[in-house]
Amino acid sequence: MHNKEIIDAICANHSYEYLVVNRCYEVIDTSENISRYCDAFLETQNVCNLFCAVPEFIGMEEALTLLFEGKEKTLSLPLIFKSPDQYINLYVYLGARSETLIVLFENITEKTYAQQQARQSYNENLLLLDEIADKNRRLEAYSQEMKTLVDEEVRKNVEKQHMLELQNRHAQMGEMIAIITHQWKQPLNVIQTICANLKLKYEIEKLSFEFVMEKVDEILNQSKFMDTTVADFQNFFSPSKSKSKFYLGETIQSLIGLVKEDYIVSNITLEVEVNDEVWIEGYANEYSQVILSILQNAKEAFLENPSEDMRIYITISQYESHSYVCISDNAGGIPLAILPKIFEQYETSKEQGSGLGLHIAKSIIEKNMNGQIWATNTQEGASFHIVV
Repeated sequence: MHNKEIIDAICANHSYEYLVVNRCYEVIDTSENISRYCDAFLETQNVCNLFCAVPEFIGMEEALTLLFEGKEKTLSLPLIFKSPDQYINLYVYLGARSETLIVLFENITEKTYAQQQARQSYNENLLLLDEIADKNRRLEAYSQEMKTLVDEEVRKNVEKQHMLELQNRHAQMGEMIAIITHQWKQPLNVIQTICANLKLKYEIEKLSFEFVMEKVDEILNQSKFMDTTVADFQNFFSPSKSKSKFYLGETIQSLIGLVKEDYIVSNITLEVEVNDEVWIEGYANEYSQVILSILQNAKEAFLENPSEDMRIYITISQYESHSYVCISDNAGGIPLAILPKIFEQYETSKEQGSGLGLHIAKSIIEKNMNGQIWATNTQEGASFHIVV
């Protein structure tokens, strides 16, 4: 009927079991371990029907008939689950002389579990990738939001810094206007005296052409002095457009020429020790504003605690490849509680101080000119050190 030895040899070397049925679908032969797939029927019945042994074939009589008639070569039922934890493929072939059908049971449990595990891992990976992609999208949105916030804060800080610089500039302009007013008083008084003298001469009819020309020249000289004063202050407040080489001695002496009268009136002596060879690359007007801020702080300290001998010392020197300027006074020094934060915004030891001048000075030296500025106390007063 069928070659049992061949079938047994094939099944022994592969994960197969088999059973053989006749045209009445009665089981007439089985492999040794077939009971693992259909033992409930084989153990309870001497003659077992195919449909009792393998219920999966119920309703497939027509397909089995086509095999007996030779109209089909094989019938396959893939991925059949068998309790408790077995997966099999069923294959049905026509036996010898078309009198039997050989049903092969291929055990695919390990393969199926491996495929299920692979499919589960694949699905988990897809979920993980989706989760990662979602987190990346959220992270990108958060990053963009943070960038927007940072850009906005930077813009606000730039505007704030600009306003601080503007406030400090206005404060310095107010100081300078007061100095201009003081410097103009003398020439205006001279002009008024000349005009009064001219009027008097005219009234007493002793006004000569030579006298008029002499007084006109005097008025023109006083006007020229006033015009020069305004031009000097205008240049002082003109912002530098680009870095340029300038000599510190010349720049500081020019500044002192503008403000010295105000300090003389306040009985403050300015002493300068100049090294004419010291120069730097930077912004001359901004550097002058830094020096002015320090001088104004010293002046305010003297006005709060005046003494008979009030002095400000300015020294200019070269230290290796850097310039070094030291501005010292004998005004008593900076309070120790203020000293560590003297350059912070709105920090001041003066009752009427804004706390902006030194903050702006530090910004100009360190951010715009890549230098350093710091303050110390001496036995007599305060010292400010600038290295560029």
